[in-house]
Amino acid sequence: MAPSLDNEIRDQLINYLLGDISLVEFEEWFVSASWNVNLSKNQAAINLVYEIELWLSEYSDGFRSEDELKNLFRPLVKHYNISNEFIPVVQSGSNSRFEMWSMLLQSFDILYS
Repeated sequence: MAPSLDNEIRDQLINYLLGDISLVEFEEWFVSASWNVNLSKNQAAINLVYEIELWLSEYSDGFRSEDELKNLFRPLVKHYNISNEFIPVVQSGSNSRFEMWSMLLQSFDILYS
């Protein structure tokens, strides 16, 4: 089962926040992935896309810095529920996504508590 769009967005946000991809790379992925989200029945994805679009617009118009943008994105990956979806955790050595996710969340707790 493929992850839902809202979870894919969060995964890409994590990649951006970890420095695995640039903001430009995130935006390019985000625009293509979220095209016509309003036609989906995934209300969580719709809400998430509109929120991110607003913040990206504020950033591109010069109303927010990239650091402010990151601060807005962090809670989106730190606090959310996965319901009715099976997401297997596959660990492959010390660089597994699970371990990176855990390290990211721990760093948020330390830095932003």
